[in-house]
Amino acid sequence: MSNDKIVELNPQRSAPGIARALIAGQDSSLGPGNPVEQIQAILDRPDAEGFIPSINPHSLFRLIKEAGFDQGVDLVPYASPEQIQVIIDLDCWEGDHLSGRRMATWMAVLVAEADDVRFKQVIRDLDPEVIALYFKAHVEAVEVLDPEEGIPDHLPDRVELSPDNAYALVYTDDEDIAALMRAMVKRLYEVDPAMAWTLFEAVRWELTSQMEEMALQWRTSRLEEFGYVARTEALAVYAYLNPVRFRERWEKGDLEAKVQLATPETFDVPRVLVENLDERLFFFKVVDALDDEALIERIAAELTALNNRTMIADGIEPGEIETGREVVRRTGGYLSLGLEFVSRTELARAERVIRTVPLRQLFQVGYSLAHNLKLKAAQLEQRPTLTLVEDLPYSLLNPDEAALFEGLSAVRPTFAADRATFDIFHTQSQVDQAALRIGMLAFKQLWLFGVTRHRVEDLAALLYNDKLVNEADQASFDVFFASSLATHLIAGKPWVRGLTEAELRELPQKLRQAPWGDDPIGYFEPVIGPILVELPPATSGLATRWLRETLAQLVDEFGQVGDFIGAEPYTEHLLVAAE
Repeated sequence: MSNDKIVELNPQRSAPGIARALIAGQDSSLGPGNPVEQIQAILDRPDAEGFIPSINPHSLFRLIKEAGFDQGVDLVPYASPEQIQVIIDLDCWEGDHLSGRRMATWMAVLVAEADDVRFKQVIRDLDPEVIALYFKAHVEAVEVLDPEEGIPDHLPDRVELSPDNAYALVYTDDEDIAALMRAMVKRLYEVDPAMAWTLFEAVRWELTSQMEEMALQWRTSRLEEFGYVARTEALAVYAYLNPVRFRERWEKGDLEAKVQLATPETFDVPRVLVENLDERLFFFKVVDALDDEALIERIAAELTALNNRTMIADGIEPGEIETGREVVRRTGGYLSLGLEFVSRTELARAERVIRTVPLRQLFQVGYSLAHNLKLKAAQLEQRPTLTLVEDLPYSLLNPDEAALFEGLSAVRPTFAADRATFDIFHTQSQVDQAALRIGMLAFKQLWLFGVTRHRVEDLAALLYNDKLVNEADQASFDVFFASSLATHLIAGKPWVRGLTEAELRELPQKLRQAPWGDDPIGYFEPVIGPILVELPPATSGLATRWLRETLAQLVDEFGQVGDFIGAEPYTEHLLVAAE
């Protein structure tokens, strides 16, 4: 299901308590305005060169990313080594591997624009494995044993001597990267030749795998300090929790006490989190009703950490957090659903839940409720099928039902009220509605394949043997059932078959006559009787509901038809026999 089907939210329309706490967690030193305006204000400061290194490294990186590299590039030459290290940590890794291509973008600015002192400091203070990996990816260094003999003959044409003639350097065949590396080597020899020699020796002797493993360990350690964890650890946030048992344990006081962590002096809040608060969510309504500012601040920090985890678990790199609008909305939805379920939608209980249960566990409860629905839907696909068309997974479902199942089949299940209304899961009402619709579909499936004893292969053959006017994807559970009602109404037999033109001409009059009177259940007993006999008594309500809804639709669509209008209009609701 594409992202654009998820409803858009109006940011910050409500939940002012949590919003204030989250905004307070953002870097106020950047000043007001959008990112481009903030950058311009920084550059306009008389002390800009000294102020830029004082900015929180994560705030600086996010500011550049939000404004766009072209707008933020002027900040980079003044960045401190710590800031550049954070930029590399967040932007220059692809999974577990350092990306030389991404790193080149930032290095090019430093080489061209940073002064000698800043350039030397940055190269010296970066993780040595990172800068060595970058060199090793783009240059080969061969020691020149006899300077008088010059470059060894076996090296390719793109080789050059280092400025001190101590190394033969074979640059990458990527001309742009090679030009950058030449400039970088030149500057290193100008400001720190000892560092250049150190890097060339690392290029010669260090193993890429070992350096990358060490660099990744340092990166992971730093990111964990800001709430970012390895993806394998982040995925634990989607671990299943039995919702009913968890609620029972909380009500019995059988859960471990929540660790009450002090709110950090500064916690890094992505703008995307602040901008995607949703006034509908029960969670935010509960937080807004709290009168404990310290608690609200702790909740804001906890929510930020939770969102960081879900984003990483969903494959969004730490440096791309601002792209995760859908993940933020979905995280809030599952969290709110979990709180509503555990608290039974009682505000007083909900406040106690928030105080005593980690938000991560409430999120897991909400996700698990949606996941349970996903499992039930998947079972129907195998018992025995939801389609008779090879390329369509849900051909037997009506459009609203298909939309529901498409949402539930997503990696992170979402909710579809109907074919046009897609949303995040965020209320118990949605869960109940989805469960009822799944149960109704299970009932329809049992009727077609269990009660009437139709086989999948026989129905498929009916659709593809040119005996019907219908397209194969028009034959749904509802169409088969409506056809059974229509044939019973006309021929007195509850057959599942295509109606002839003569029967279609007769159908409107029969519908207007309404021979079932006030007792459609009794009149259509030959159709639904086997359902009532063979299936549990609890299903009788589903049978009569399906009968009444289908009959009402037939009356509405065809009861007032006068002259025969051709077979085509009937094919969306009934099986139509070919002449």
